[in-house]
Amino acid sequence: MSEPLLMVSTASQWLGPARMARALAKAGCEVSLLAPADSLAAKSRYVAKRHVLAGNAIPMEWLQSLNEAVDDSAPSLLVPCDEMAIRLLFALVLEPPLDLPSATRLRLDALIRTSLGDPAFYQTSIDKTLLPPAAEALGIRVPPYALVDGIDEAIACATALGYPLVLKRRFGFAGEGVAIVGDADDLVRQGQALLSPDQLDLGERRTRQLLVQSFIPGAYHSQVIAVWQGTPLAGFAWDRQVATLPCKGQTSVLRFVHSPETQAHAETLCKAFGISGFCNVQFVLDDNGRAHLLEINRRIVTHMHMGERVGADLAAAIAGQLRGLPPAPRAAPRSAPGPSVAIFPREWLRDPRSRWLSNCPVDIPWDDPALLKAMLAMRD
Repeated sequence: MSEPLLMVSTASQWLGPARMARALAKAGCEVSLLAPADSLAAKSRYVAKRHVLAGNAIPMEWLQSLNEAVDDSAPSLLVPCDEMAIRLLFALVLEPPLDLPSATRLRLDALIRTSLGDPAFYQTSIDKTLLPPAAEALGIRVPPYALVDGIDEAIACATALGYPLVLKRRFGFAGEGVAIVGDADDLVRQGQALLSPDQLDLGERRTRQLLVQSFIPGAYHSQVIAVWQGTPLAGFAWDRQVATLPCKGQTSVLRFVHSPETQAHAETLCKAFGISGFCNVQFVLDDNGRAHLLEINRRIVTHMHMGERVGADLAAAIAGQLRGLPPAPRAAPRSAPGPSVAIFPREWLRDPRSRWLSNCPVDIPWDDPALLKAMLAMRD
C-alpha cells in the first residue's frame, strides 16, 4: 500500500523537489504536490496529485490551499520543499492564526509535529542568529562570531574578527540573506541591505540584529540525513567541487565523501533538536580539515535524491518509518572519496562546455521526459 505524502512548495524553479518526487515514488509513496503552476516539480511524472498554489499568494491564501490539499490527499507526512514553506509550516504550530478553526488547527498541528519533529527547536534550528550559540553548547565548532545590533556594532566587531567577514540575517537560502564583505564600506552597504524587510520575515517585527562571522576560505561540505524524532535513519555526504558563483554559489558539481566528524555533528544536532524528516547540515572545512557548522536546511535540497547512488536512500528510509518497518542497515562508510557528479541543468547552465559534463556522470532525469524538457527550457 502506498504511503500518501504531500510535498509543500512556494517556489517554482527549485531542482531538489523536482528530483525528489521520483525517489519518494520509487520508495512506495503516493506523492502529492502543493506548488505554483509553473513549478518544476509539477512537471514530474512521479507526482500523482497536483494542487496549484496561486502566484504571489499571501500566507492566509497559502494556508487555505494547504488545508484543501491535506483534505484531498490525506497525507501521512508533509515534506517542505523550500525555505518559505518551512517558515510557514513552523509558524502554523508556533503562532497559528487566531481565526483558524480549532479542528483545522489541531489537525495541521499534529501533522506538522509528526512531519518535522519537536517545535521547541523549530526557530533555533533555522535562525542564523540562534544556531551558533546552540551548536557551541552541544560542542560543535562554529566560525568565530558575534551577534550585533545594527551596522555600528558590526563595524566594531570587524576590528576583532578581521576582514573578510560574513554577515547573515536571521533567515535566508541559496546564498540570499548572506553577504561576504571585504572592508567597512562594503559592510555598511551590504549590511543595510540585509536589514531591509524580507518576505521570509513573515511580517515579524524586525530587529536590527545580524550575525557577524569570520570568513573561512575552505571546502564546503554537506551532510544530508533522513531522521525520525532525532534518530538518524540514513544519510550521506558530499563536498562541493564546482559552484555557480564564488564563495556562496550553489553546488553544480559534487563529490561523495565520508566524514565521521560532520556525520557525528549532524546527528548530534538532529537528536538535540528532535528533528523529523529530511535535513541538510552544511559545514566549511578549515586548513586543518576541521569542520565548522554553517547552517541547517530542514527541507528538500537539490542533491538529496542521489542517496541511492551511495547506498543511502533517504526516501526509502522515511517510507519505511511510515510503514513501521525497522531501519535498514546503514551504508558502510567510504574508505576514499567517491565519484564526482555534475548536476543537471545547473552545471550546464553555468557552462555548457564544462569539462565536468564530459568527464564525470551527469545527473539527468532521463526517465522523466516532461521534467527534462522543462529543465532544458531553463536555458531560455
